[in-house]
Amino acid sequence: MLTVKQLIKYKKAIAISFVSGLLLSLVFFLFSMYEVNKLERENQMMATEHFAAFDNQLNKLIYSNMNLLKGFIAYFQTNAEITDEYAYAYLENLLSDQSDLINNIGILKDTTIIWNYPYEPNKSTIGVDLSKNETQRDIVLKVKDNLVTIFQGPVNLVQGGTGYIIRFPITESDGSYWGQISIVMKGDAFVEAIKSYEEDLSIESIILSEQKIIYGDVALLDEDLYWFEFEDDLFIWEVGLRLTEREPNEQYKIIFLIVIGIIVFGIVSSATFLIIRASEVIKHEAVHDHLTGLRNRNTLDETMYQVFAAADRNHHKVGILLLDLNKFKEINDTFGHAAGDEVLRDTSQRMKHIARSDEMIFRVGGDEFLLVIPVIKDAQVLQVIKDRLYGELTYRLNFNGHPISITASIGAALYKDDGDNFDTLFQIADKRMYSEKNKVI
Repeated sequence: MLTVKQLIKYKKAIAISFVSGLLLSLVFFLFSMYEVNKLERENQMMATEHFAAFDNQLNKLIYSNMNLLKGFIAYFQTNAEITDEYAYAYLENLLSDQSDLINNIGILKDTTIIWNYPYEPNKSTIGVDLSKNETQRDIVLKVKDNLVTIFQGPVNLVQGGTGYIIRFPITESDGSYWGQISIVMKGDAFVEAIKSYEEDLSIESIILSEQKIIYGDVALLDEDLYWFEFEDDLFIWEVGLRLTEREPNEQYKIIFLIVIGIIVFGIVSSATFLIIRASEVIKHEAVHDHLTGLRNRNTLDETMYQVFAAADRNHHKVGILLLDLNKFKEINDTFGHAAGDEVLRDTSQRMKHIARSDEMIFRVGGDEFLLVIPVIKDAQVLQVIKDRLYGELTYRLNFNGHPISITASIGAALYKDDGDNFDTLFQIADKRMYSEKNKVI
């Protein structure tokens, strides 16, 4: 597993892999989305067809009962004097075969109930002023004030239970308000009628009016529904439908396409990353020393060209420190090449520790290292860095129980004080380094 440090190192490879995987998976995803959209269009069409049938059934349920009342209202308006006995007889003849759905029909003079069919179970409501009933007052007054027909429900009824109420205004011959008539559908029967429609159409539904639930389970609002508007002169409802007859294979098909898309993306991205990473490893090994991990001579000329160009643009100096380990051949001859390799690795780590982030370290030969300081003030600062490097590279290394003393000779050169090109600077630093080495020997 890659560490955070490695992820940062390979961020370019990761980015390219991600984009490659994304692009190569795009065709698959487009196809998948086409299939998903096709399926969704089919479901939308099916939902629309089911809503049309559902709308037709609801209209029959509500308007068949409304039309019964319109006949009574017409008769009432043409016969000013109707006795209680005649009113109940008329309603009995009109509604006797509707007892399964209709709970009662009430006639209000102004806002007070004067007749309520059937009489016996509803006689306690006679004389009740609904403008004083908290749950029905607002609707009753709205019918009175605006002379509009209103659907209300579910509501708690004065005589007990719940119901769905359709209220009509009754007007005098001059158009002034006289009272109103209401038909109350039994709450349970109304709900059961809608459920039977749902079963026939293989749907579940929820009906809202002004964000209030007329019918349905509130939990359906958390589902992915198809929404339609059920609107006419009586009410405006929002109807949400959920199809229950989808074939299981359709849902699994969507899941399958998504899973396959993720797998394709993962495979393509991983393969691309491994290819890029392998390429970067090859490039890295071409320009870095395999033993110490430092840069090798292959990029030295290009690096110094860029460093000197920056120095010329910004008018500052560049320092180089050429380092050679003292008596390194003796270490190899005495303790073996494994010990020499350990000394080289330890030297590189110590140089990395002392170098600043903008400074570059190269292994330019067997035991030769070059530290490039791209921005430096003068020779005095270069000497300070040189002394610090001396201190870091004068130490004892324990190799398999054998102490090995390590020292180094260092030669310094400053661009452009000592020369205006790298070859000249390197030769000067090399002479100064060997001058110091001769003193050690």
